[in-house]
Amino acid sequence: MRSNRVAAAGFAVVVSAALTACTDDPSSTMRTFDTPQALAEANLVAAQGKGSVTVDLDLATDGKGSCGVRTDDFAASCRISIADAEEVAYVMVPDGIFVRIPQGQAPQPDKPWLRIDPDDPDNALARAMAEVAVHIRDTADLRKALPEGARIVEKAEEPLSGKQTVRYTAHVTLDGRASVLKLWVDGEDLPVKTEVSTPVEGGGTVLVVANYRDWGKPVEVTPPTPDQLGELPALPG
Repeated sequence: MRSNRVAAAGFAVVVSAALTACTDDPSSTMRTFDTPQALAEANLVAAQGKGSVTVDLDLATDGKGSCGVRTDDFAASCRISIADAEEVAYVMVPDGIFVRIPQGQAPQPDKPWLRIDPDDPDNALARAMAEVAVHIRDTADLRKALPEGARIVEKAEEPLSGKQTVRYTAHVTLDGRASVLKLWVDGEDLPVKTEVSTPVEGGGTVLVVANYRDWGKPVEVTPPTPDQLGELPALPG
């Protein structure tokens, strides 16, 4: 009798395990990462394999933009608008960052493009404009979004934009400020969406959202020719 009870109990365990396996969500087989470094490196490999991506941005202060990014060298062509201001175009290539001033606002109307440098020691305006461009471009490189010291504090599977994704929540420090990054990654280790929430003085938070699309579709990144380049007025600071 005892052997029958043991056999019955064993059978029940086997049946229970089989039923659990049959009812598991297939998405539970998605690969996940425990460290920001592993996640960022897997994304880099996947992104470089695709070659390009378009990133649509919803910025703080009513700003919006879109960037076509080559993921082999992170050259980019972006169009950004803040509030009701006219759209500004940026081109970033390995040997320079360029901004196209809106029509009628360029210091030299026949030379609407300016070269800018985020490390320019003599021109605060050039530094500020270049820093904006670099931050926007870096949304396509998760190594920048997950810097040293970042910690993954949560991960969960979640459908998004018709795809099954893993949503990661990480605590990061960006520009000296503690921020929360939410990142949705698909089954190819490619980002689908990111949200960065950063507290500001006086209360409240600044939220920057990036949506990723058209992985592998060609993007055009064409820097200006020398005859299109004007001089940026020097400002102190």
